[in-house]
Amino acid sequence: MTFGSSVLQRFAPMWRALLALTFALPCGATMAETTKERVMREGKIVIGIHNRTPWGFRDEATGEAKGWHPDLLRAAFSELGVKELDIRVTEFGALIPGLLAGRFDAVASGLSITPERCRQVAFGSPDLKVHDAAIVLAGNPKRIHGFDDIVRQDIIMGAGRGSVSVRNATAAGVPESRMLLFPDIEANISALRSGRVDVTVLSSPTAIGLFSSGKLEGLESATPFVTTDEQATYAAVAFRTEDQDLRALWDERLAALTKDGTARKVMARYGFGETEIVPETVTVEKLCGGSMAGAAK
Repeated sequence: MTFGSSVLQRFAPMWRALLALTFALPCGATMAETTKERVMREGKIVIGIHNRTPWGFRDEATGEAKGWHPDLLRAAFSELGVKELDIRVTEFGALIPGLLAGRFDAVASGLSITPERCRQVAFGSPDLKVHDAAIVLAGNPKRIHGFDDIVRQDIIMGAGRGSVSVRNATAAGVPESRMLLFPDIEANISALRSGRVDVTVLSSPTAIGLFSSGKLEGLESATPFVTTDEQATYAAVAFRTEDQDLRALWDERLAALTKDGTARKVMARYGFGETEIVPETVTVEKLCGGSMAGAAK
């Protein structure tokens, strides 16, 4: 027997034991844990919002996260043992970048499904139908009741940077030179009060939330603000494209909440009615228009 073969025989039992231990390890020890697995294990999910009523906000008195999406998410995941909703606030335009950078597990703050966004994130099923609304000075001095009025008159429109309202206004013919874009609602409303803009255009749910807060003295909703079904958008919770299992779990839970009436109760809580209900024929696949990045095969 040579020296080399003697050494191999001496250490063979140890190598066999190490190999056996490696193959006996649970999958989680040798494979990366998915976001869904971590959420279920920790009992916590991290959600990005932009602190806007009624989408998602912190109650000023209690600090508790409330709103359309936080309430739905809490109802959906609490029954699965995920009791902690870790809400983190950022600017609207930083929601998707923050999600992609791993700062959130999902973003749930009134993000509308668009083909452009579908190339970046994986949207859950649409949960709310959204039309544009307009806020003007009391009395609506310029008689603004739709994008056509903004186009015809020498009107400066304020809107949120990166919002779908900007896309709709552009499609309706509002020139870029007559739009001022803001990072948040406060700056937008301040510009309206000071006369820098003549009208603020934003989503109808956001307008509902603002007027319910009682903080818009001297302003009013431009009623009616005429929009078409083609201009309607649909809000949804967004996930990273690699987190298809977490998105699928959310879709299952959302369907259950819709079926048992919980979603309707949350809608009523925030002033939503029949006009905000998503038709059964509207799906995320149709809204993305073939632009779903990382969709499950």
